[in-house]
Amino acid sequence: MVNKPFKALFVFFLSCISLTLFANEKKVEVVRTVSAQSDTDTAHSYFTSLISLALNLSEPKFGEAQLVVSSEPMTQGRWFRLLDGSAYLDVVWAGASISRDVDYRLIPVDLLGGILGIRAVIIRKSDRHKFLAIKSREDLKGLTACQGQHWPDTAILEAAQLSVLTVNKFESNFLMLSKGRCDYFPRGIHEGYSEIEQYHMLNGNDLVIFDDFLITYPFNMWFYVDKDNSALAERLTYGLEIAIANGSFLKLMQEHGVTSHLFPLKKWNNRTLIQLSNPLHRPTDGASSWWLLEKYPFYQQLKWDGHNP
Repeated sequence: MVNKPFKALFVFFLSCISLTLFANEKKVEVVRTVSAQSDTDTAHSYFTSLISLALNLSEPKFGEAQLVVSSEPMTQGRWFRLLDGSAYLDVVWAGASISRDVDYRLIPVDLLGGILGIRAVIIRKSDRHKFLAIKSREDLKGLTACQGQHWPDTAILEAAQLSVLTVNKFESNFLMLSKGRCDYFPRGIHEGYSEIEQYHMLNGNDLVIFDDFLITYPFNMWFYVDKDNSALAERLTYGLEIAIANGSFLKLMQEHGVTSHLFPLKKWNNRTLIQLSNPLHRPTDGASSWWLLEKYPFYQQLKWDGHNP
């Protein structure tokens, strides 16, 4: 008997083959990417919209392309295994790490303009008074964060001597927090607000987002392709650079449901910053790494050890 995940993946592969054959007739490039990790993974639509934007803007130079999204949820670890050799996936997105940067080809345009390492925290509503008293990294040491097992953030928090509970599935972070197994779930300011809204619709309002302080560390978000897929890397780089230059990248962020709450940027003034270093961060020469972060009112306050943006 064929298990359901395998069957779903098999159907996805067959659809890709059919699309590829059809694309060959019309000279359309098929680009395959991942599905959402769960119902609360609201950022997925932002990144797929960004892939589509880059493909559309690069069409005059590289030809027509069609984005195909997998139907099977997977962990980030599996994303990268299926990216090897472009066998089943062509492009994924993830926070930067030295191993990913070495083993795969990154597209050197930050997908969030450098704000991935600017983190609010999701907490239990009943703990709000406790978090109002937190002003420094030392204050966080008695608490436990929830994080994904394969996320670079886990190593970043642990390097700062903070306690971390790791989980395999994205939605388990919310479950463990709700059950009291951890105390807070750090989320990028681009994603946490839409995620908590989705959580409230599905599970109730016992959790809330808290942003009186922000945890910050240098952290880039890249698209990754297989090491040998230089053609797609060139195309995506070209499309994203045009999107920054013509303003369509910023327009997408201002209008998309996941990121629109970031604007106007002056609303982020007067936040307490808890600054951490990132031992996994490696500056990327010639990359558009901080193109949005440098517009934030607290940008000049950031002093990350050896990694100033």
